Amino acid sequence: MFSTSLALAGLLLVNTVSTFPAPGEQQAINNPEITIIEPEFSLTSTIRDTLVANDVIGDVLDDFEPSYYIEVDYPSSHEKVLLGNDIPVDAVSKRPVFNFYSINSPSIEAKNSTFTLALTDPDAKSRKKPKWSEMCHWILTNLTTPIPEPPPEIHAAKPGEIMEYLPPSPPPKTGAHRYVFVLLEGDSSNLKAPDDRKHWGYGKVRHGVRDWAEENNLKVVGANFFFAENEKQ
Repeated sequence: MFSTSLALAGLLLVNTVSTFPAPGEQQAINNPEITIIEPEFSLTSTIRDTLVANDVIGDVLDDFEPSYYIEVDYPSSHEKVLLGNDIPVDAVSKRPVFNFYSINSPSIEAKNSTFTLALTDPDAKSRKKPKWSEMCHWILTNLTTPIPEPPPEIHAAKPGEIMEYLPPSPPPKTGAHRYVFVLLEGDSSNLKAPDDRKHWGYGKVRHGVRDWAEENNLKVVGANFFFAENEKQ
C-alpha cells in the first residue's frame, strides 16, 4: 500500500513546476567551476507516477497525462484525499466536497467544457479476488469548467447526481481497497447512470468507469484516490 509523503502532499498544493536544490548546493552555488543541475518535479508527472505505482493506471484507467487535479475533502471528518493516503471507513460515510482545477492554463476549448466526477472501487470484493469489481460508488455530472487556480466555490452534491453516493464499505478480511475519483471531460447532457453498481453494469470483472467513459465519449483528465479497509482483518 502506498502512503503519501509530506513532500508529495506539499507538491500537490502548487500547480507549477518546482525545483529543489540538492544537499550541498547552497555552499557551492557561487563557485563558477561547479555546474549545478536541479531536478524538476511536475504535478502532472507526480500524479501519473503515483497512479502507475498503485496500479490505478492499469486496473482502472488506461495511461493518460493528468491535466486537472481533483481536490476531495470529507468535511464531517476533516479528511482529505491525497493520492493514496489511508482514510478510516467511518470517515467517508457522507458525501465529500471537491474542487478540480487545471494544472496548466486551460485552452479556450477547455473553458467551454463540462465535466463528470465518478468514484469507483476496483477492489470489490477484494484486490486479490475482485469478483465484484468495479463497484460504482458515485457519479456527479454537468460540472462547469474550473479556473487555473483553486476556485473559492466548492462543488457539492446533489445537483447533477446521476448515481447517488454509496459510502465505501469494504467487507471484513478483504484488505485495503482503492477508492478512485475520476474526472471526465466531455458532453454530459445526455448521460445515463450505469445499469448496475456492480461491474458498472457490464458484467465483467475489472470493468467499469473506463468502459462507461468510452461508451459516452468522455475523456479522462484527472484522478485521485485513497485506501480504506474494514477494521476486521
